Amino acid sequence: MAPESNLAQGSNVTRFDVLVVGAGPAGSTAARECAARGLSTALIDRAEFPRDKPCGGGVTVRAAALLPFDIDPVVEQRVRDIRFTWRGKSGFTRRADAPLVYLTQRAKLDEFLVSKAVEAGARFFQGRRVDTVTTHEDGATVTAGEETFDAAVLIGADGANGPVARYLGFGMQANRGIALEGNYPLSAGASDMWNGTVGFDFGDVGGGYGWAFPKADHVNIGVGGWRSTGPQLRTKLAQQARRYGFDPSAAWGVKGHHLPVRQGKSPLWQGRVILAGDAAGLVDPLTGEGIYAAIYSGRTAARAAASLVSREAFDLSGYEKELSAELLPELAAGRYMHGLFHVSPRLFFNLARRRERVWSLVADLLVGQRSYLHVKRRAGKLWPVAKLGGALVVLRPGFRKAR
Repeated sequence: MAPESNLAQGSNVTRFDVLVVGAGPAGSTAARECAARGLSTALIDRAEFPRDKPCGGGVTVRAAALLPFDIDPVVEQRVRDIRFTWRGKSGFTRRADAPLVYLTQRAKLDEFLVSKAVEAGARFFQGRRVDTVTTHEDGATVTAGEETFDAAVLIGADGANGPVARYLGFGMQANRGIALEGNYPLSAGASDMWNGTVGFDFGDVGGGYGWAFPKADHVNIGVGGWRSTGPQLRTKLAQQARRYGFDPSAAWGVKGHHLPVRQGKSPLWQGRVILAGDAAGLVDPLTGEGIYAAIYSGRTAARAAASLVSREAFDLSGYEKELSAELLPELAAGRYMHGLFHVSPRLFFNLARRRERVWSLVADLLVGQRSYLHVKRRAGKLWPVAKLGGALVVLRPGFRKAR
């Protein structure tokens, strides 16, 4: 990453073609793609980089394939094995022929992605907390301390609670899951056991699961599910750590975060402003994973911004149209699959243990050979039944709490 002295500074109003707020995977991707198209691009973030962010740090092969470069420099584990357990017991392991997930630390991954945006020509302003966001006929203006940024297009990639959507009154409708995670040191024995392996534990967190994602010298353990599970998560995290053989008192970096799952017709853009990644609620409803949709929406946002700035398009509606062609239907299918899974998670757990076809589907989903839409098409006339069962769990909080 370029040092701060080589990045943009100053107290005057600075005009850009595109201003991206938030330097996670969605924002850095959008900034890199815009800069690569020759647009003057500013990327701002409230944190000083490298900065950590609550996240397991798993990048699926499917998500990595969206990038025009390898993320090898920040990969700490390549996962082929997945260990499934039910409340810490009844465990079984499935192995793939090739990697399914790359494990990294978000501090390193995000800094790496930002460096690629800077290499492409974007100007990175770190440590800039957004104070105000306003729009006008020709774009949007953002103030951060004594600095003012003005751009023809503003891309809000500033997370689930970001200021862009809040200041501009987007009226985001989202079901907010919640997760809590911590890091635990890896001993020599544990390091061998977890080498190339991740763990998923089901049956103990309503609407979600527990996980173990090993890194080079530690393992990230977490639990997440419906928002109603929030008061229980600290106890559940300690329990999950013990199940995986780690001392709960040895944890560091324990943090919680929301998982925004977009609902209905929540707006993705208005005027000259686009929302991308978690800011738009583009989180996989079934897994809670958000990096794939972040990169996908970042690329799509850049194309829409470039079309508007070049006057090939009159507005940013192309962004929503492109997402509606594949990503949004995929997430909608995932929402009902999540609900259906949690009608009887034990049933699906047992199917994964006994049916090789279920494991093959999981592996194919992670590498992108199949999708939720593929599952929907294969279900055929049974899909409305599955959708109804999934909707029962999605729409009835009382039923969810009872599970």
